Amino acid sequence: MTIELPGVSERRRVHIVNPCAGDGKYLETITANVKNTGEEMIVTREKGEAEILCRDIASQDPAVHLMIYGGDGTVHEAVNGIMTSGKADTVLFSVVSAGSGNDFSAYANRAAGFSPADIHRLDVIRTSTGRYYINGLNMGFDAQVVQAADVYKHKKGLRSGMAYIAGVVKVLVTKPVFPAEIVLEGVRDFADGKGKNGTVSASDTYLLCDCANGPFCGGGFKGAPLCDMKDGYMDVLLVKEVTRRKFISLVKDYHDGTYILPDGTMDPRFDPYLDYFQCKKITIKADTPYCLDGEVQNGGEVTAEICHQAIGYAAL
Repeated sequence: MTIELPGVSERRRVHIVNPCAGDGKYLETITANVKNTGEEMIVTREKGEAEILCRDIASQDPAVHLMIYGGDGTVHEAVNGIMTSGKADTVLFSVVSAGSGNDFSAYANRAAGFSPADIHRLDVIRTSTGRYYINGLNMGFDAQVVQAADVYKHKKGLRSGMAYIAGVVKVLVTKPVFPAEIVLEGVRDFADGKGKNGTVSASDTYLLCDCANGPFCGGGFKGAPLCDMKDGYMDVLLVKEVTRRKFISLVKDYHDGTYILPDGTMDPRFDPYLDYFQCKKITIKADTPYCLDGEVQNGGEVTAEICHQAIGYAAL
């Protein structure tokens, strides 16, 4: 039996606001705007509260439209709350960019070209730790850059993009690498023939491993340019050890996402250092911390698997 769900404009809307987003400068404007609508608004008081609120509200009202105000960390909480509510097939959410990092919104509200009038079903990725992510899992170099950038944002007052670049420079000085054993399953074939819709195993010393659901990271780096949040695949970048000089010569094309063509053909300059896959599942054995949507997690073995079009989104 088909259940008829209300459209975007017909739903009860609840606005959930991270008061620290944008260093608090948006709170007064958001409060005034929501007050004019007469709709519900909840201001979170501590880290993790957005997840609890989204889970509880979704459980009580399976057709609610949750308006999330914040950056990628707040989005991460909201997605986990919706997914664990058991109502992700009916709940709808939107994101108003108001954070220091807005990589999810950069795709879902702009680059994807979604119509605001429609409900868009997006992929979510479930990990073996019980956590979900919607934008990216970053391990190694990128995870350490996120930690360094956080210091530059909150203690030095830099904007997210500049803080990320400063973090890159800082981490590049030490250029940490890590050994890892990696298994990719359900690999899609590319022009280079590395996939063939099967399983790929890799074991090496890596500078970074990114398992992306969205193309952007680090406040605007288009690290995974072929990402599509509706295609049932995550995009995996495996970057081997590379000299600082070579890294600097390649970083602009990495930032712009111009190092790979839509058919998977790699710029020859990147070929010795970077492998790009699209797969449905990945298992990584590595003793190094990683980030989920910019939130740092402890290291160790982790598996990530696509939940195809598991959550409803309305672009703004």
